[in-house]
Amino acid sequence: MCGILGILQRTADIPELDRNVLDTLHHRGPDGRGLHRAPHVALGHTRLSIIDLSNAAGQPMQWADGRYTIVFNGEIYNYLELRAALLDAGARFATASDTEVILAAYHAWGRGCVERFRGMFAFALWDAQDRTLFMARDRCGERPLFYCRTPQRVCFASELKALLPLLPPQHGRPALDPAVVDMYLHYQYVPEPWTLLRGVHKLPAAHTLTLTPDCWDAEPVRYWDVERTTAPPALASDTPADMPGILDCIRRTLDDAVQMTLRSDVPVGVALSGGIDSGAVAVLAQRHYPEPMHAFCVGYPGRPAYDERAQARALAETLGMRFHEVELPVDQFLDFFPELVRIMDEPVADPAAFGHYSVPRAAQDLGIKVLLTGIGGDELFWGYDWVARAVVLNQQLQAHPPGSLLRRLLGQRPVAALVARLAASARTPAAVRNQATALLQTHLVESPADQPLLYATLDDFRAAFRFKQAYAGPALLDLMARQPDNPFHPTAIGPRHGPDLPAACIRLLFDTWLTSNCLTLGDRVSMGASVEARLPFLDVTLIETVMALRSRVPDHALGQKAWLRAALKGILPDDVLTRPKAGFRPPVHEWLTSVVARHGHLLGQGVLVRAGILDADAASRAARELPQQGWPGLFFAYKLVLLEMWWQELVA
Repeated sequence: MCGILGILQRTADIPELDRNVLDTLHHRGPDGRGLHRAPHVALGHTRLSIIDLSNAAGQPMQWADGRYTIVFNGEIYNYLELRAALLDAGARFATASDTEVILAAYHAWGRGCVERFRGMFAFALWDAQDRTLFMARDRCGERPLFYCRTPQRVCFASELKALLPLLPPQHGRPALDPAVVDMYLHYQYVPEPWTLLRGVHKLPAAHTLTLTPDCWDAEPVRYWDVERTTAPPALASDTPADMPGILDCIRRTLDDAVQMTLRSDVPVGVALSGGIDSGAVAVLAQRHYPEPMHAFCVGYPGRPAYDERAQARALAETLGMRFHEVELPVDQFLDFFPELVRIMDEPVADPAAFGHYSVPRAAQDLGIKVLLTGIGGDELFWGYDWVARAVVLNQQLQAHPPGSLLRRLLGQRPVAALVARLAASARTPAAVRNQATALLQTHLVESPADQPLLYATLDDFRAAFRFKQAYAGPALLDLMARQPDNPFHPTAIGPRHGPDLPAACIRLLFDTWLTSNCLTLGDRVSMGASVEARLPFLDVTLIETVMALRSRVPDHALGQKAWLRAALKGILPDDVLTRPKAGFRPPVHEWLTSVVARHGHLLGQGVLVRAGILDADAASRAARELPQQGWPGLFFAYKLVLLEMWWQELVA
């Protein structure tokens, strides 16, 4: 894992990058750094050495007599297979690195090379002959890439804190974007491709972007879509439809994905909870690793019911792993909060961030530079009940047109009263009562009628409508009046019908929650500790296999992770497979309450008031009033405080 940054400029006389700018990415690559400058382009790189530890594998790396220069963040897990194919085609290599494989692949296959990569990546490749800068990001968005266009310069970097110093001095600091703040207040994160700063974007997952000094306005191009994946070659002609065949296929593909992510020239460890996903990764990884692996788990003082250390230790000891515990007192979170905000780089209000950071921090202390995690299993295998319920609700609304009509009319009081009576009456048929209840829960005047429902089913998403009305300043009020559906922009993929709805909901989950919450959080906290996180469940072959299987045999109504649980029978202990999903549950109320109490005063005269997001009078009361309205109010207050702290720590 590494940090990358660079500048593309219209004029050839580009200024030399200050080596100090690389300090902002030192945590992403403490093992080496390099700069490259040529007409129109300047590239910078900080290296975390994982594959080919020699100096020859340093970056920026050149190839083909200097025609191509690359800065690369990530890992290409199938680099050995690609290298063999390229050698057969006549390529020659000077290193054993996956970086050089990317250069050779681009030379051989052009921009389509990304479709052959099995891994996680964000890179920028300069072709001096064609004067093109080719930027690409992996399919799920495991590695970040920000960019900003000004009239004379395009800047890009792995993190916002590294991008901002690259902007021309006359450009100034980008302003806060109220429309994106509105999304953040609902989602708890900033969905791609937006950022909170005007004019600054994220290159979306599964996209490439090609720019030249003469072609400044090109748009990102999608090269992969989880909703419309093609079956891997092994399944293209014979996709099993029987349950034994499906489960065998999942087992073999997951095992292969874990083996791929074990490729490393440095030690590899495992982040282990008491759940199925990390447990599966741990069992399969240890099976293929030549020595006892290190496993790390988070716990809390007093070992409350949600503390999973006992279950994780039992599994680790069964596997012969070296087990390490990290205990997190509440006061540590409060004292570390400002530093955590800087590490996160963007405001992600997931309260689990501190716990997730503590695991790679412990790994780094023991010299473990690569950590396997179970992230992605929930998103791929229906780990969230609310997502499966959303599929059923969308299918019900389509199958029963009167339900869709009622939803559009729920803004009228008599209609809402009728639906409420149907939901409450024991004499209402169960199917009708369930649908009436779902309609009441998901009804929002702002929710578009021409796209699948997903986030409208969540309490925190809906609660934001109520709270922002009460505390909104002029800019946010104006936005709500003009764009009442703004929070739903990230899910505006158009209508889907019947059998297409499960894949569409998976796509929405991948494009929003997975990429912009889970993977953003995972990247920043692991790199904040200079540790590379690897996610076997997001292996492209595994994803495409599962999506191909469920296109023939839908599994969303079978229960939480039904296929995965069944496929792991005999691999994971039965007590792990039958344990209810707990999720990562730190002492949320204590953590958030303490942060809001200590830092809530920042809201009174902060950037949210100056930008018109919050009303000045209401902002001074928000930290005191909101927590009194239960969890939804406390969480909304935390999102505001986190956003204010982020601006002060990273932007101001």
